[in-house]
Amino acid sequence: MTTALEVAQAQLAEVAKIMNLEPHVYAILKEPMRQLTVQFPVKMDDGSIKIFEGFRFQHNWAVGPIRGGTRFHEDETVDDVKALSIWMTMKNSLNEIPNGGGKGGIAVDPSKLSRNELERLCRAYTRAIAPIIGPWNDFPGADIGTDNATQSWMLDEWEAMNLRNEPAGISGKAMILGGSEGRAEATSRGLLFATREVTKVMGLKMQGLTAVVQGFGKVGWHLAKLYQRDGVKVIAVSDVNGGIYNADGLDILDVYAHLEKTGSVVGYPKAKAITNAEILEMKCDILAPCAVQNVITAENAPRIKARMIIEGANGPMTPEGERIVLEKGIFDAPDILANSGGTQVAHFERIQNLHDNHWTEDEVNAKLEGMIKKVFKEVYEVHQEKKISMRMACWVKALNRVVEAMRYRGWV
Repeated sequence: MTTALEVAQAQLAEVAKIMNLEPHVYAILKEPMRQLTVQFPVKMDDGSIKIFEGFRFQHNWAVGPIRGGTRFHEDETVDDVKALSIWMTMKNSLNEIPNGGGKGGIAVDPSKLSRNELERLCRAYTRAIAPIIGPWNDFPGADIGTDNATQSWMLDEWEAMNLRNEPAGISGKAMILGGSEGRAEATSRGLLFATREVTKVMGLKMQGLTAVVQGFGKVGWHLAKLYQRDGVKVIAVSDVNGGIYNADGLDILDVYAHLEKTGSVVGYPKAKAITNAEILEMKCDILAPCAVQNVITAENAPRIKARMIIEGANGPMTPEGERIVLEKGIFDAPDILANSGGTQVAHFERIQNLHDNHWTEDEVNAKLEGMIKKVFKEVYEVHQEKKISMRMACWVKALNRVVEAMRYRGWV
């Protein structure tokens, strides 16, 4: 099975050829520049001590301090975290955020921890990675399995260690501690704005389009809700347990209420049950994979029937799967462009923290929409001019900035 790191490095190798990058430049970029693996004890509620392994990888800081989320997921691997750190460098650079990319993670299922155990885990992890983080070094954000509660505990631990208030040290925290308006929906709202731009270049209107959203977590459920508000008919959604389908469209708020009550979209009474494999292959206008990486592969890509793919997850397509999708004429909005809303609003959060300021949600959303439109336009122009995929157009734009910074620093 192709790993996320193999996908990220294959994408990097492809763009290196397009840009005629020197081998030593590629060699610097193919692995994180700093890799920290930590082991730390956490006292469980029953009095036992459990040892956890955590990671914080800093891919490249040529453009500025490191930014990237923290994942708590039972299947987290070193290769996943490395790949995500590479993608974060490219995502930040593409979106003109003055930061390098990093990623952190712990191989843990947070749903199996009590609230007190989760808090102790967050604080112990913060202490373990403290030597390499901070407002001007690396400010971890939220990702899968983390939220404003985990980020708030991490911030409190960081501030307690440093004996000062420092809200810019951690992003994704609660509003009262310096979090940003619009953060909860940021990634999903960015996906909505990206979808609007795709429909424009395809000569379509959002109203009346059909959408399938694979993954109904923080990103997927907000995206489905926003699509519905925009007049898009969401005909299928799924979570880790399976999917549901209704050709007439799902009532997303009602589906979410069912999820809150039962813990899954499965069993929703006003829809048919479908499998996680079937949902990706349904006929629709918009397919939004919003779960994990490598779900569209050479095996299932020939059966994809969407008109456009909006990548809510990081690395949802393998290179082989992408080639087949593009050959079928499906328009793809790549992850580092389409799902950049989260890192954009994390950037806005940091600006507000450093200036002791607070923006309204309307201000945040307007700034986010303006940036998504600007970056999409520039990427689409490169895509047409160089006759390369949208993903490679994103990477060319992003990597140009990173390599320029590396040259000015005298690294290459």
